[in-house]
Amino acid sequence: MNIAKEAKTYALATQGIFNMIAMAGFGYLIGYLINKDSALPIILAVVGVIVGLSTFVSYLLYLIKQDEKGKKKDDQRSKD
Repeated sequence: MNIAKEAKTYALATQGIFNMIAMAGFGYLIGYLINKDSALPIILAVVGVIVGLSTFVSYLLYLIKQDEKGKKKDDQRSKD
């Protein structure tokens, strides 16, 4: 059981969820301040969720890539 990997996964998931919520709230706030009577707050909130989700996915892919590099280095060390 690799507790460090599980903790990293938990932290990443929590960060991703909070990032999406914060971006959606920020988008809604900007839309509300610009024109509260139109659909702009909802549109900007959706854009915020998409930006938050893309940030989360890109960071997840980065960590997967780093993990694969670490495994390759460990495999080479074990061969030597």
